[in-house]
Amino acid sequence: MKPAVEPGDGQPGEEARRLRTGFLRLKSAVFDPVTGLYSYNLHLDQLEMQCAGRRLGVIALEFPAFAALEQTHGWEVSDRFLAGVAVYLKTLRGRVYPESTLVSLEGIYGNAFTLFLKEGPRGGEVSVADLSDACGGLAAHLEARLAEAPWAPTPPAIDVSVGFALVCRNPAARFERMVRQGISEARGMTLRETDRVQRQRAVELRAILQEGRLTTHYQPIVDMDRGSIMGYEALTRGPENTVFEVPKALFTFSEQSRLSGELDVLCRQKALLNARGFDPEKKLFLNSLPETVGTPGLIEQNLKAVLEEVALQPHNLVLEITERSAIEDFEAFGRELEHLRRLGFLVAIDDVGTGYSSLQTISEVPADFLKIDISLIQNIHQSLIKQDLVHSLLQVASRTRTRVIAEGIETAEEYRALRACGVRYGQGFYFARPAPAFPLLARGGTGSA
Repeated sequence: MKPAVEPGDGQPGEEARRLRTGFLRLKSAVFDPVTGLYSYNLHLDQLEMQCAGRRLGVIALEFPAFAALEQTHGWEVSDRFLAGVAVYLKTLRGRVYPESTLVSLEGIYGNAFTLFLKEGPRGGEVSVADLSDACGGLAAHLEARLAEAPWAPTPPAIDVSVGFALVCRNPAARFERMVRQGISEARGMTLRETDRVQRQRAVELRAILQEGRLTTHYQPIVDMDRGSIMGYEALTRGPENTVFEVPKALFTFSEQSRLSGELDVLCRQKALLNARGFDPEKKLFLNSLPETVGTPGLIEQNLKAVLEEVALQPHNLVLEITERSAIEDFEAFGRELEHLRRLGFLVAIDDVGTGYSSLQTISEVPADFLKIDISLIQNIHQSLIKQDLVHSLLQVASRTRTRVIAEGIETAEEYRALRACGVRYGQGFYFARPAPAFPLLARGGTGSA
């Protein structure tokens, strides 16, 4: 009978390849390439053997504002931040916590770190006091490092949240479940700390609003046919060197704290007060929440005195309906909008092509301007689909005598593609960056406020 496996038939090599493939799959499931750390799940057997009936300390480290950091700065910056934290946590072994401390990540591509203390600072069993001291030292060292580390983006400052738990061995319970319970308890402590930070941030934001500590930058909107500035969009910034300096953080947190309406009103007032001497032949675009615009009399009441103070008229202003919330009642919203238009205010629909800027919004909200979102503009020269969408929007706008503005133009290729599509008005870094004073055009024409 012929043997099942003959010498030299390549089976050992095939088996080696299968083993290697299995190993790589296992590694990809437990190894985080961003931080160079393994998921704590890989270490459970090792921890159980090393503890051998002793207590195990668990420290959970989280960054409450990490999601906002990534949305604001991008994943490359957030990855660099996590990698820097991972390296720094290892350098604290033997200084803040014992040399034997295991540093791990809660999950692959996660942003929560888990530290396991298998002993106290002098080699004895770890205690609650040891964990409390280690957490305090970790938070202090890390906050100091984040203030100067090249991998820590500023602003905004990154909040640190640390919690701990003590896992005591119980022969009647599975070790793995006890560790997971300990991690859960430590994270519960960080969540309570996060709540404290959130409350503190809310107090800070209320103080900023009450004291009016907002600044306004202005970015030109260009008539590309004439090569001149037809208007400016007012863009709000929070106080420098605070978490609220970045607009996305400012508006996101105001929504979470139910301060959006108050912030919305203040942004418009500050934009007008900072626009003294504004050319009355140009338009000033003011971002406005739908609920603010849709509240009878609110816009008129909030802007009347300021308009008189800066010697501008309603027809100088374009109320730019922002994307941060939906229009819930189009009929009621339309009635108030029509009232504002009779007073002379102009209307723009912002971020067309994303979120709540649906076909219903475009069809039911009478507007003077449609502002195409940057997501449709970016690399439009490489996308026939994006070009077709812009053509379609231009056709809709022509039937309603609405002017179309392309937002986020950054390159000459995008500029040329939009001109070829027939877009007349544009805005973006290609022309000029936002600035506290009304900026001149960097290219594409001339003009000032």
